[in-house]
Amino acid sequence: MNEQQVLMNSEQLFTNRAMELLYRIENNQFLSVIRRALTMLMPMILTGAVAQAILNFPNDAFYLWITTEHAWISVFLDMVNWVTYGMLSIILAVTFAISYSIQRREPVDKMIFYIVTSLASFSTQLIGVKEDAMWDILGNTGYFVAMVIGLLSCELFFRLGKIEKISLRKYTIGMDAVLVNAIQSILPAAITILTFAAFQCALLHITGGRDIYTLWEIGLEEIFARVGDGYLSALLYTLLVHIFWILGFHGSHMMENVSLGHFSLVGGSITFSKSMFNTYVMIGGCGTTMCLLIAIFLFAKKKRMRNLGKLAFPIVIFNTNEILNFGIPIILNPVLAIPFICVPVLAVTLSCGAAVLGILSTTCNETSWTMPVFVSGYIGSGSVAGVVLQVVILALGVWIYMPFLKMYGKIYSVQMQEKIERMLEELQKCESRGENPDFLHRMDDTGMVTRSLLQELKIAIRQKELCLLYQPQVDADGKYIGAEALLRWNHPEYGFIYPPLIIYLAKEGGVLPDLERMIFNTAIDAIRQVSRRCDRPFKVSVNITIQSLNWDIEEYIEEKLAEYHVSTKYLWLEITEQDMLTNSEQVIHKIRQLKDAGHKLLIDDFGMGHTSLMYLQSEYFDVVKLDGSLVRDLTKKETNQKIVASVIGLAKKLNVKVVAEYVENEEIYQLLSAMGCDWYQGYFFGKPMPLEKLLEKFS
Repeated sequence: MNEQQVLMNSEQLFTNRAMELLYRIENNQFLSVIRRALTMLMPMILTGAVAQAILNFPNDAFYLWITTEHAWISVFLDMVNWVTYGMLSIILAVTFAISYSIQRREPVDKMIFYIVTSLASFSTQLIGVKEDAMWDILGNTGYFVAMVIGLLSCELFFRLGKIEKISLRKYTIGMDAVLVNAIQSILPAAITILTFAAFQCALLHITGGRDIYTLWEIGLEEIFARVGDGYLSALLYTLLVHIFWILGFHGSHMMENVSLGHFSLVGGSITFSKSMFNTYVMIGGCGTTMCLLIAIFLFAKKKRMRNLGKLAFPIVIFNTNEILNFGIPIILNPVLAIPFICVPVLAVTLSCGAAVLGILSTTCNETSWTMPVFVSGYIGSGSVAGVVLQVVILALGVWIYMPFLKMYGKIYSVQMQEKIERMLEELQKCESRGENPDFLHRMDDTGMVTRSLLQELKIAIRQKELCLLYQPQVDADGKYIGAEALLRWNHPEYGFIYPPLIIYLAKEGGVLPDLERMIFNTAIDAIRQVSRRCDRPFKVSVNITIQSLNWDIEEYIEEKLAEYHVSTKYLWLEITEQDMLTNSEQVIHKIRQLKDAGHKLLIDDFGMGHTSLMYLQSEYFDVVKLDGSLVRDLTKKETNQKIVASVIGLAKKLNVKVVAEYVENEEIYQLLSAMGCDWYQGYFFGKPMPLEKLLEKFS
C-alpha cells in the first residue's frame, strides 16, 4: 500500500468516525437542546454585538462624536447592549426551556410551564448574591449557570411530570387544556424550583457565603496564578476559551475576569496581553474565524455555505462570528472543533515567538476587539511587522481550516441527504395509504428539514430556479403526438427533489398558485416553440391537483394561451383519480369550464376501481392514463394483462383514448399494441428531456 492510499484510508477513517460522532450529537437529546437553544440566541447576540462594535469603533474622532456631540447615540447603543448582552443569561434560560419542550414534542400550551420553571430555577441562584453583582449575573456572568440550570430544571420538570401522584392527573378530568396543564405542572414546577433553591442555600452555607460565580472566579485565578505570566498562561487561556466555545459556552464571557485581571498591558519578556489576543488571535472572532471565512469563499462549493459566508462577512471583519458559530454550526461540531482550537493556538505561539525574537515589541499597543484585521496589526505593533504576522497567521489558518471544511461539507451533505430520504419514505408511505402528511408542524428533524425546504422552494419559485422536462408521447406508428411536462427542482444541496414533495410543499406552504403559474407559462411557451418546428399538431399535458382548482387557474391559462397565440386543444390537463374523489360542486364547475374552453382532460393513474369507472363514463374526460403499476408488471403478471385489456376495450366502446406510461421495453410495447392501446410514453421512446433537446427532434 503506497503513501497516498494510506493517507486516503486515514482520511476515510477520520471521516467515518466524525460522521458517527456527529450522528451521536444530532441524536443526543441534550446536545440537540443545547445547540437549538444557542441558535435561538443568534438574533439577540448579533444585535448586541453590532451595538458593541459601533460603541468600540476604532476611531477616536468617531467615539467623541457619538459620546459628546451626539450623546444620545451612545446612550441608545448602551441601551441596546444592555437589553441583549445585559440580559443574556435570563434569555438563555428561556431559550433552553423552549428548545427542551420542542425536543420533547410538547404542545405550545405546555411550553410556557417549562419557561416559567426554568426562569424561576435560574433566579434561585440570585439568593445571597450582592446587589451590585446581580445585574452581572443576569448578563454575561451567569451564562454558564443559566445554561446548566436551564437544561437540568427542564429535565427534572419533565420527569416529575411523568409520575402519576405528582402530576395530579386524576383531578383534571373534564377541564380545558390550559387548566389541565397548569394543575399538572403545580407540583413538578414547585419541586424543581425548591430543589435549585435548596442547592443554592446549601452551597452558600458550605462555602461561607460564596456563590458559584465567585467560586468559579477564585478557581480560575488560582490556576493562572500558579501558571504565571508568559506563553504557558496565554496558551492555557486560549485553549480554555475555545474549548468552552465548542462545548456551547461563551468562552470569552466565562474567561472575562481572567482576561481583565491577568492579561494587562505590562512589559516583560513574553508577557501576553489582552490586546495581543485581540490583535493576533481574535482575527474574525474566537477561533480565528477570518481564516474559516476565507476558506469558505475559496473552497466551499455548496451554495448554503457560501451564502452563510456572505451573510457573515460584514460583521466578521469586526471580529464578531456568531453567524458562523451558530449557523454552520461550529458549536458541538467535532470536525470544525479541531481547526477552531488549533488555529488560535498557532496564532498565540507565533505572536509570542515573534515577541521573543524581537520581531514584535514585548508591549502591544492597546487595540479594541472590534478593530479590523491589518488595522489592528499596524496599530498594535506600531509597525508593519504586526500586519505581516497577521498575514502569516491568516495564510496558515486557511490552510489548516481547508481540509476540515471540505470534510464537514461532505458529512453535512450525507446527513441532509439521509434526512431527505427518511422524509421521502414517510411521504411515499402516506401516498400509498392515501393520507396527507403533516411534516410542516412536526418538531423533529423531518419537520425542520421540511420547513427549510419550503422556504427554499419559495425563493426558487421567485428566482425561476425550477424547470420542466418533457417526456415524449407517441402513437401506434411511433410518431410524436405530444409530451408530458414534468416538474423538476435541482436543489443546489440535495440534487433533484422528488416531484410529489415539491407539490406537497407548495400546497402546504400556500405557494401552489405561484408554482402553477410558472408551470403553465413555461409549458405554453414550449407548445409555441415546438409548433413552429413541428409539421403536425403537438400537445403538452400538464398535471393539476384538486387544489389547483381553488384559484382562478382557468383565467390565467386563457390569458397565457392568448399571449403566446396557442390553441386550447394543444394544452391537455391531467388530474389524478385520487384528487377527483372530492367531487365538490366547485371542482366539477371548474372542470366543466376547462372542458368547454377546449382543453382535453386526462384521468391520471387510472385503475379499475369504482371511482375510475365512474369517471370513465362521465362526459368530462377524453383520455385515461393507465396506472403505472399495471404497465410496469405487464409482462410478468397475467392479471395485469387482463385488467389492461379490459380497460382498453371499455375505453374504445366509450370513445375514450388510452395512454400507457412506463413503457420501458419493446415487449411491453408489443403487448399494449396488440391490445389496441392508442398512445405510449416511457423510456423505450424517450426519457424526460429539456425543451432544447425536444426541439432538436423536429429540426
